[in-house]
Amino acid sequence: MSELAAALTRSMTASAQYLMVFDRDTSTWHRHAWQEVHSLAESVATTLLDHGACGAVGLVGEPTVEFVAAIQGAWLAGAPVSILPGPVRGADTRQWAAMTLTRLESIGVRTVFSNGQQLAALRDAQHTTLRVEDVAVACRTKAADCAAGDAERPRGVAEFTNQGDRLGAAAVLQGTAGSTGVPRTAVLGPDAILANIRGLLERVKVDASVDVGVSWLPLYHDMGLTFLLAGALSGLPLWLAPTSAFTASPFRWLTWLSDSGATLTAAPNFAYNLIGRYSSRVSDVDLGTLRYAINGGEPVDCDGFARFAQAMARFGFDPRAAAPSYGLAESTCAVTAPSPGTGLLVDEVTADAEGLRRHAILGEPIPGTEVRIATRPDVTGPGDRDVGEIEIRGESMMNGYLGEPTVDNHEWFPTGDIGYFTDGGLVVCGRAKEMISIAGRNIFPTEIERVVAQVRGVREGAVVAVDAGATSLRPGLVVAAEFRGPGESAAREEVIRRVASACGVVPSAVVFMSPGSLPRTTSGKLRRLEVRRSLQEVGVG
Repeated sequence: MSELAAALTRSMTASAQYLMVFDRDTSTWHRHAWQEVHSLAESVATTLLDHGACGAVGLVGEPTVEFVAAIQGAWLAGAPVSILPGPVRGADTRQWAAMTLTRLESIGVRTVFSNGQQLAALRDAQHTTLRVEDVAVACRTKAADCAAGDAERPRGVAEFTNQGDRLGAAAVLQGTAGSTGVPRTAVLGPDAILANIRGLLERVKVDASVDVGVSWLPLYHDMGLTFLLAGALSGLPLWLAPTSAFTASPFRWLTWLSDSGATLTAAPNFAYNLIGRYSSRVSDVDLGTLRYAINGGEPVDCDGFARFAQAMARFGFDPRAAAPSYGLAESTCAVTAPSPGTGLLVDEVTADAEGLRRHAILGEPIPGTEVRIATRPDVTGPGDRDVGEIEIRGESMMNGYLGEPTVDNHEWFPTGDIGYFTDGGLVVCGRAKEMISIAGRNIFPTEIERVVAQVRGVREGAVVAVDAGATSLRPGLVVAAEFRGPGESAAREEVIRRVASACGVVPSAVVFMSPGSLPRTTSGKLRRLEVRRSLQEVGVG
């Protein structure tokens, strides 16, 4: 048994607290003691060992208590897990199921646990190699059967933990976002995951006797999985809702925070922006207990986050609870995070040619992680800041990408992100691959996208700015945005005027698209390079 599985076992079996799981069909919460969750995990481990299914375990489905238990169950059996998303709205379910099983098989999965409609779709795909099972059925196996059958079983935990260089000492096979290219699979060892969670718990100063967590983040995303595991490892009360329940009614999130008396939560930037923008719809909630609200997973909009904090203050939200943070799957999840009570800190940079730039300060590295800025000749920053590529190393680092050379966690790993340090911590400007170079100036697309998002009719979080490139029919800056409403011509002129005024660049083209048209990763991030290729194909970018 890995130290990660052992640590979770100690915490879950000793905790007197619970996991609350939201049932989307009935809109009710169901309480499960952490001890119960661990008992179900033992049943899953029994099922896996009974099958003798050498390989990784795939998880696809809604976050039920059985689904959560299957994660620890796989680790008790010594198997790594890979959690993949369900089909997005409008997708061909059959095609999704076939592609999901093919992807799982390609990374070494042999057993897939699922539930609900996704289970039916995966089974209908009739994949001949993978075993597709109902996770609820796996949890009904008597945990005692495991101990009774161990002596007779010629293969056991060792067969999962000694699969050669391909999986190595893996616990999680985590898909990366793939926002700037083809997604890869980060191989995360149990020690790295444990180190990251412990570093985050230490930074946030989690106290299971008083803290309560609430999350609707998807478990296939590194931030959602880490939030869940942090709750299990600390043994605190944790309220877990499906992401679909949030997207169907985003303001539910505030109700969940209020009803639970939550002290801890996490969400990507768009969620805070959405609530802040439509805060007039909020009523009858109490956010006075919330002490740490992580904003991570995508670039932080200083103005949007500040608007959320200001609007929620009338419901008891303490602005010092705002916690803009930085992380990536290659380092398990968390890289930097502010100390509790810091609030939103902003670095304002004034440059004659670029005007005022405001960047969120994302805190200091968590314990066990180091961060440095490596100078790059092709990168210049705002004002006089020493900007370069962010490099990291430490205990939380992945073993490497599946099928690629091993990563030494003592060596510096280039993230591809560009940033700099201030006295308050790390600032991230954007991705090196996404940087737009026009007339000798380097501009990060997020700066332009935030300006465009303020135009009436442009959908929140649905703007992409790209460099059309010298080979384009219309070289220069191209802005693509999802737009809804009348007055496209006037809105297009306003986009050009705002970008020219705020960023000092005149877009060569502004393309409005119907809602839902922009391509995204499974975690919701926009695929800027794919947008650029699409625009080039039609002669725009």
